Amino acid sequence: LHPLHVESVAWISERKDVLSTLFGLLTLLAYVRYVELSKVQSPKSKVWYGLALFGFALGLLSKPMLVTLPFVLLLLDFWPLGRFKPASGQTGWTRSYQLIVEKLPFFALSVASSDITFWAQKTTGAVATLGTTPLPDRLANAAVAYVTYLDKAFWPTKLALPYPFVLNLPAMKVAQAVICFLGATVLSFLAARRAPYVLVGWLWFVGTLVPVIGLVQVGGQAMADRYTYIPLMGVFLMVTWGAVDLTAW
Repeated sequence: LHPLHVESVAWISERKDVLSTLFGLLTLLAYVRYVELSKVQSPKSKVWYGLALFGFALGLLSKPMLVTLPFVLLLLDFWPLGRFKPASGQTGWTRSYQLIVEKLPFFALSVASSDITFWAQKTTGAVATLGTTPLPDRLANAAVAYVTYLDKAFWPTKLALPYPFVLNLPAMKVAQAVICFLGATVLSFLAARRAPYVLVGWLWFVGTLVPVIGLVQVGGQAMADRYTYIPLMGVFLMVTWGAVDLTAW
């Protein structure tokens, strides 16, 4: 229903966005079921782990936007699943290592999908070189894009197709974006103990945008509304649980 999601559901060539998100959400559901059953050491937990991995593979085949989903699984391990708490006789580092090893098959699929996608884009000439789009301009655009996406999430005006990539963005605009981005990141970590959903939601938003934020520049766009289809779930997560906490007062 959000205006930024119009492209994904109305543009026929972006139905892959909807399909990959469907498989991504099914992956999360299967993973949560796996976690629940593994707590009671049920043999069925392995089946649900396999289903989660299979759903993830289907999601990547639909659209490689899901390459950062293994990091989302780790975020869910932190909250609300609470799996980072070490068991008796365990250290925090040991528990973290176990959870990362558990995700290695997911990371392997992400790496394979990223390599194939990059190779395909590069062979068609879609990937911009550092000569045409220097790294400082990419970093500046990424900072501005993060803040702009967040702004449009709450005040969706001046939507466009496309948003052209602009070299040499005004230094003041970039500085403001960097300050806002770093400030929000610091605040999310400070809120982690009392409101862990803030940290999880923010890192979900930031992390799932990494593949399309422009560090690897494909095409001539600076950003695109359709890229927010999955990342904004993190923002909605923060808003939803924040509203629950506020009304509980």
